[in-house]
Amino acid sequence: MDRVCDVKLNIFSALHRVLDRALHCEQSLEGVVGALSQVVPHTGAAVVVRCDAEVRFFFSRCAEETGNGLEQRVRTLYKKDMGILFRLPQPFVLLGDATEPLFLDRKTLHTIRKEQVRLFGAPILEAGEVAGAILVDRFFDDRTPMLEEVQVLSFLASFIDRLLGLQARVRRREEALVRENRALRARVSEDSLELVCFGRSEAARRLEAQIRGAANADAPVHISGEPGTGKSLAARLLHELSERLRFPFVRVHCALPEEVLEKELFGRGDDFLQAGMAEPPGPLPPARPQGAFERAAGGTLLLDEVGELSPAHQVRLLDTLDGLLNEGPGAPGAEGTAARIVSVSGVDLLAAHTNAFRKDLFGRLGTLRIHIPPVRDRKEDIPGLIEHFLSRERRKEGRKTQISTRALEKLCEHDWPGNIAEIRNTVIRLVVMAEGEQIEAGEVESVLRGAVPASGVQDRVTPLSSWSRLDKIEIREVSAALERNSWVRRKAADELGLTFRQMNYRVKKYGLDTLIKENKGKK
Repeated sequence: MDRVCDVKLNIFSALHRVLDRALHCEQSLEGVVGALSQVVPHTGAAVVVRCDAEVRFFFSRCAEETGNGLEQRVRTLYKKDMGILFRLPQPFVLLGDATEPLFLDRKTLHTIRKEQVRLFGAPILEAGEVAGAILVDRFFDDRTPMLEEVQVLSFLASFIDRLLGLQARVRRREEALVRENRALRARVSEDSLELVCFGRSEAARRLEAQIRGAANADAPVHISGEPGTGKSLAARLLHELSERLRFPFVRVHCALPEEVLEKELFGRGDDFLQAGMAEPPGPLPPARPQGAFERAAGGTLLLDEVGELSPAHQVRLLDTLDGLLNEGPGAPGAEGTAARIVSVSGVDLLAAHTNAFRKDLFGRLGTLRIHIPPVRDRKEDIPGLIEHFLSRERRKEGRKTQISTRALEKLCEHDWPGNIAEIRNTVIRLVVMAEGEQIEAGEVESVLRGAVPASGVQDRVTPLSSWSRLDKIEIREVSAALERNSWVRRKAADELGLTFRQMNYRVKKYGLDTLIKENKGKK
């Protein structure tokens, strides 16, 4: 009897290590049969269970070493009568050469001899339904009552029941979280869609229809529009409103320096770009970093400001897109699905002044085309946009700020060259700077003068009175650098040691867009 107690205690102790893998079906069941192999190495044990929607077999080391012994009997028993192991609701035994299991009850325990038993079995339940069985040839010798065998086996079956129940609860919880996450993201996407397509104008309704229509298409989409119209947000919406939502959304800004862009797009260096070579000389390193096409497999790859691509990179991109087209929908991809390409540009890539962009590349990128109209072409939407941002700022700042009728008229009369982004920034400034609970026309005029400078560089860039001394210095430096570099932002950024993105941020922050437009064409 001491031997029986020792075996039980050792089994119970060994099973606690399985709990570390309790959330993984295969690992936890391998842990159960592994624990039995360590504690009772002479015992052949098997677990048959539905795991991850398929029937799986797990055998102890002893069962595997016996060749056609226990393993063969278990597989034969499973195959008989269309998986009889999944219809046995109580402990059972298999006697001698019999092929039919015999249920164990009080009468059976007293009418059969232990040496007749070839297999002991107990059902594994999940939510009250038979999900499989655990089977052993025996734990103890012939002198130990069969009841001891059945008790240990029933405990193991109950332990597996709990493991499967825990896994099912975690799986249901994960599925609920995924559904909740998707619902929240869909709600955010709908809110964002409302912002990009805000209003009741015909242009807004047409834009919404285009975005919804293109969302689930696999064809490349090109989005054009002036700065601040929400092009990148529209690209994100195409991803989030599509079936590709569960796959990555990867954004690459094409204004990056060439060597950085090469690594971002293709996952390798830029040494071969001289003379527009299509492939690097010599063998590739064995473990190069993944490029954007690989990272976005199954999802969406956004090529932001694609018009900034150099001629060499245009050739590279054209070759890559042609290769994907020839390889079909299975390339490239960890998930067996190529990324959908969405490109964005703030200029008309086919216009005469942008003829540096390859028309054949634009043909590949622009199978579907969406143009986001400027705010000045949808004036009737301006009051709604202002109210949208005003409500958001009131909640954020905890204020009850309102806009007077005359102030709203002033805002609606403005052309908004910075589009939705300029409206948002202007409303933020008005709310933050408002002295009372109502914004008057004079405050609007002051902010608009600061947001959109008039003309002569230094004299025409008048910062808001509330801006700091450092802001004023930065405005002077940025505008002077632009003037010295013929109003080309990239050159001015290089002179000041800024990235193109940092320069754009300062141009928008200080309202220098109009100044650049007025002077860029002058000689």
